[in-house]
Amino acid sequence: HHQFIARSLTQPALIKDILSALVKSCSKPITAKIRILAEEDATLTLCRVIESTGVAALTVHGRTASTRSSAPCNYDMVTKIKKELSIPVILNGASLEITCRDDMEKVMERTGVDGIMIARAAWHNPAIFSTDPIPAKTAAETFLKRCIDFECPLNILKYTIGKLRGLFSTPDGCLQVTRHIEPRLIYKHFGLGEYYDKVTAGRGTKIQDEFQKSKRQKIGDGHILLKEELTPTILQTFRSTIAPRQILNQWLIANGFSNPTFSTVENNKIFTGVLTIDNDTYVMEGDFKNKRTATQAVAYAYCMRNHIELRHYKTGPKTNR
Repeated sequence: HHQFIARSLTQPALIKDILSALVKSCSKPITAKIRILAEEDATLTLCRVIESTGVAALTVHGRTASTRSSAPCNYDMVTKIKKELSIPVILNGASLEITCRDDMEKVMERTGVDGIMIARAAWHNPAIFSTDPIPAKTAAETFLKRCIDFECPLNILKYTIGKLRGLFSTPDGCLQVTRHIEPRLIYKHFGLGEYYDKVTAGRGTKIQDEFQKSKRQKIGDGHILLKEELTPTILQTFRSTIAPRQILNQWLIANGFSNPTFSTVENNKIFTGVLTIDNDTYVMEGDFKNKRTATQAVAYAYCMRNHIELRHYKTGPKTNR
């Protein structure tokens, strides 16, 4: 898709045909968005062609298709485009220089454009459009509360947190938080653990009830439920040479048990780890995004329940499971 758009920028006739057809067939205003070309004359010619199609406005990204986002926005070229056209021109690509609303107004004054299109800068500071300055951290915490209120999916929560630069002083700080696989641990890091508990305790939505019901039906009755809190440090041990599953296998063999079997139950792309030893079935409480983590988690929980040392494996007397 990106490559097609980049190539079409050098084909004004094709762009004219596409936009003219859209403007003619649609009752709503049509706008266009481009990146500048390497040559000034070619860029201005393209913009004039686009204006001639009857579009309502043009958004201009101030970099070429091959220019990386770390490069500065070409304000001079955008200024020339604005002077050349009579339709509104909107500037895009200035996220490096814009951190607040005042910055937007300065860029608009500098280039004469009619508006600013913001993308990454709004990720970094959700309050960027506010007329009253709001600290990025305050805005981010408000966003996190909304995530709790509306049950934001874990993958989206992690991705967005990674973009909220105002929350962390270093990139490593972000990594320590996004390693969590339980939403509550993420919210707890920002002092919202109690708020999360309060909101989720009274939720009991139909969707959640159906999800848990479906999961129980797949697992079956008669299982033993294991509960353990998983932290980023613990998750790191799952990736080590000797992970919980390997340690548990060694311990069971050394203590006269049969080899365990591991399986997972999948429901809506969320996995639950299941461990079977002899005639006993154990299930780890928690929802995991892949099979490997789910089975390592149930092995870890079993080890914790039976006081099996994970860091330095030792054999010992058979315990009461």
